[in-house]
Amino acid sequence: MKKNINKIIFRNLILGGITISILIGILIYLLEHKRIYDDVGKLVFRETIKCTEHYSDYYANPSNSSLSNLRKVIQNSLDHDLFIIIEIYDDKLNRIIIESIKDSNELVDELDSKFSSFIMSGEIAYKRTYVNGQLYIKVMLPIRDNNKGKIIGHFEGIYHVRNDKMVEIRNQIILSVLLSVFIVILTTVLLYPIILQLNKKLAIRSYELLEANIDTIKSLGSAIAKRDSGTNAHNYRVTIYSVKLAEKIGLAKPDIQALIKGAFLHDIGKIGISDTILLKPGKLTNDEFETMKQHVVLGVEIIEYNKWLKDAIDVVLYHHEKFDGSGYVEKFKGINIPVNARIFAISDVFDALTSSRPYKEAFSFDKSMEILKMGDGSHFDPEFIAKFKQIAKEIYGEISGLENEQVLSKHLDALLSKYFDIN
Repeated sequence: MKKNINKIIFRNLILGGITISILIGILIYLLEHKRIYDDVGKLVFRETIKCTEHYSDYYANPSNSSLSNLRKVIQNSLDHDLFIIIEIYDDKLNRIIIESIKDSNELVDELDSKFSSFIMSGEIAYKRTYVNGQLYIKVMLPIRDNNKGKIIGHFEGIYHVRNDKMVEIRNQIILSVLLSVFIVILTTVLLYPIILQLNKKLAIRSYELLEANIDTIKSLGSAIAKRDSGTNAHNYRVTIYSVKLAEKIGLAKPDIQALIKGAFLHDIGKIGISDTILLKPGKLTNDEFETMKQHVVLGVEIIEYNKWLKDAIDVVLYHHEKFDGSGYVEKFKGINIPVNARIFAISDVFDALTSSRPYKEAFSFDKSMEILKMGDGSHFDPEFIAKFKQIAKEIYGEISGLENEQVLSKHLDALLSKYFDIN
C-alpha cells in the first residue's frame, strides 16, 4: 500500500510538473514573443527618426537640395536591408517621396494586401506580419515640429527583420521556455521527498485515527454484548457473515465499510432498554415488546452525531424491517429497505439460528437454512437469500460455533484490514 501511494504521489507530481511546465512554457513564450517584438519595434522607430529629422529640414526649407538629402537618407536605409519601402507625406497627406528596394514590386503588393486594414491614424503605430517565413513590420508615425510639436508630416515604411535577427529572436524564446521548464521540473523533483515525508506523517495520523475509530466501534459493540449476551462472538460472526454476503452480491467498498460499522453497532440502542425487559428470560408482553422495538431508534440517537458512524444508521435503524413490510419501525417494504439492512437481516437471523442461547439450543445448518427459506420473500430479500445459499455452508464451516473471541477476532481483523486499509 505504501509503495502504491509513493508511486501515485510521484506520478501526480510528474504529471503536475509537466502540465505546469507546458502552461508556463506557453506563458513565457507569449511574454518573450511580445517583449522581443516590442524591442524590434523600438529598433524600427529609431531608424525612422533618422528619416524624420531630415524631413524637418526639408519642411523648414523646401528646396531641391533638402529633398535630395532626404532621398539619400531614405535610400541608405533601403540599401542596408532595413526598410523595403518608405513613404513620406506632408501635413496635408500629400505624398512627397516613395522609395523601395529594387525588384520588390511583387513583395510590396503582397504586403500591402496584408496591411490593407492598417491605415494612418496620426498616432505612432506598427503592425507585424510574415511572408515566406520572413518578418515584416509596417510603421506609421506623425512627424512633429521640434519647437511647436505640431504635425508637419507623416512617415510610413515597411521594415524587414533580417534573418540573423529572426534566429536571435527564436533562440531567445526557446532558451527562455526551456529554462522555465527546467526550473519547474527541478522544483518538482526537489519537492518529491518533502511531500513524501509529509504524506508519511499524514498517513500515520490517518491510520492512528482509523484504528481509534475501529476500536471505538469494537468497544461500543462489546459494551452492549456484555450487557446482553455476555460475549462479542455474535457481533463478530454477524459482521463476517454480512461482509461475505456483501462481497457475493458485489457491494462497493464504501458500502461494505458502512455495513461493518452497522453490524458491530446494530444493537447499540439496547443500552437504553431496562434490564427488566432486556434480560427477561421468558416471552415479552406486547407492551414490553413495543418498548424493545425502540432500541433501533435509541441506537440512532446514540451514533447520529458521530460523522464517522453516520453511514451505520441504515443497519442500526432498519435491520428489523421485513421484505413484506411487516417489520419495524418504519414498516418499509422490498427495495425501500436499505441494501445493508437487507443483507444484515439474513446474517443476524442465521447466526441466531445456528448459535446456542439461554432459551434454546443451536439449530443445525440444514435446519437453519430451511427456516431462512421459509422467510424468503416475506422476511428476506429473495435475491439476497439466493446469494447467501451459495456461500453459507463454506462460511458456516469456518466460523459457526466459534466462541473463542480471539480466533473470531483474527477472522474479523482480516476483513477490517481489507476494507479499511489498516496495515
